[in-house]
This record gives sequence, structure tokens and C-alpha cells, in this order.
Amino acid sequence: MRIIWKQSALQSLIKLDVWREENGWPGIAEHLVEIIELYFYKQDVSVFLPGRGVSIKGMPVHMRMTLIRPGKSDPYKVFYRYNQDAIEIFLIRHPYQKSLL
Repeated sequence: MRIIWKQSALQSLIKLDVWREENGWPGIAEHLVEIIELYFYKQDVSVFLPGRGVSIKGMPVHMRMTLIRPGKSDPYKVFYRYNQDAIEIFLIRHPYQKSLL
């Protein structure tokens, strides 16, 4: 299974680290990339597609959102789309971050 990180996902990771630093927390982007990739590598999408369908204005259709918890912290929202041979990651958000775009 290939995992494709879209530019919007990389930008959302940068914004996430900026938001975390503004709140006095250390950056987590690199760790989240590892956790998210490991999560999707372990999934058998032929049996079950994790998360639920979502619709976000200005984003591609057929997106899904799943919650991924890195350790004991709050779960992060991962917005992705599944194609036959790849997972495309579009956005990563902390539940307390403000608007998506």
C-alpha cells in the first residue's frame, strides 16, 4: 500500500506544529507522519476501510476521516482518500484546532 502525502497535508502539519508551539507544546509533525504511515500499513482495506465519510468544501470527494492517537494524547483527525493502490493524506488536525482551512 502506497501512502501519498498531498501538499495540503504537509501544510497542515506545519500549521499544527505552529499551533502547538503557540500553546507551549513541542512540535509533533515528524512523529505523526510515522504514526499515520504505520497505522495505514497495518490496515487491511480489503476488509474494512477505517473512519467515516466526510465532505469538506474545497477538498476532493470521497474523503474519509479517522482518528489516530499517538500515545496517550488526544486523537488527531486524519482526512484521507483511498484509491485502489494508495492512501492519499489531505489534512491532519488536532480536535482543538480552529477551522480546517
